[in-house]
Amino acid sequence: MLTIDARALLDLPRPFTDDELTDLIAAVIDDLDTRVIDPSVSTYRSDSGVGIEVSLTIDTDNTFFAYETALVALRDAFDNAVPAVAGMTSDQVAGMTRDLVLQPA
Repeated sequence: MLTIDARALLDLPRPFTDDELTDLIAAVIDDLDTRVIDPSVSTYRSDSGVGIEVSLTIDTDNTFFAYETALVALRDAFDNAVPAVAGMTSDQVAGMTRDLVLQPA
């Protein structure tokens, strides 16, 4: 098993309240629980926006497969959670730009 620790900066459609960030983390962890082992997600505010720190354990010894699995799981989890928490319409979701870059923690 391999553990992937990463940081990323969220480009949210609007500023989220503290309660919305809590809801976002809960939704992301619920999604990740079905895909990876022992996900941990936290957020922090910075001048650049909202950052996230993530730790995921992937059931493999293949580093490439572990990172690929982590990227797909995180992309899908945030793509599902952000619009739901933000109350976005399907047109707004279709117009969202999505960038996800894992940075070693």
